[in-house]
Amino acid sequence: MRIGLIGAGRIGTFHATTLSRHRDVGSLIITDVAPARAHELADRLGETAAPGVDEIFTWGVDAVIITAATAAHAELIGRAARSGLPVFCEKPIAVDLPGTLSALSEVDAAGTILQMGFQRRFDVGYTNAREAVRSGRLGRLHTVRAMTADQSPPRPTTSRSPAASTATAWSTTSTSCAG
Repeated sequence: MRIGLIGAGRIGTFHATTLSRHRDVGSLIITDVAPARAHELADRLGETAAPGVDEIFTWGVDAVIITAATAAHAELIGRAARSGLPVFCEKPIAVDLPGTLSALSEVDAAGTILQMGFQRRFDVGYTNAREAVRSGRLGRLHTVRAMTADQSPPRPTTSRSPAASTATAWSTTSTSCAG
């Protein structure tokens, strides 16, 4: 399988590294708004850098990974859909509801697949917090504050241990606010 990756920043580097190790991925075509960054990543992984987004859609890829800036997501999703390509896109789909609805409409019209990256839902810290709330052992909650700190730089891993995940802290209060 040939994958086009748009965005060679921190999360793009994580996905590119993971995909370059996957047995079903024959090659990656990597592009970024900063061409030098795409070339550096592609060279390090033994993959191919594309000069721009146009090449992702004309060089015969089988799927697209979007890890570009949020403001570009909806347009890139639409372009991939119009090209008949399945897409994995990091959240969010767009910066606003009209952009989101437009992108989803293009995916529906093209009959392609869109998968969103939404990793926090499965983060160990969040799943532990959810279980603590559901079990009732924390009492009735009025406020939950959560903070996460990703590893920097991210490191692909096959481990699902808490140490391999992100650091997550959460706190609750059972007092209500008056005012």
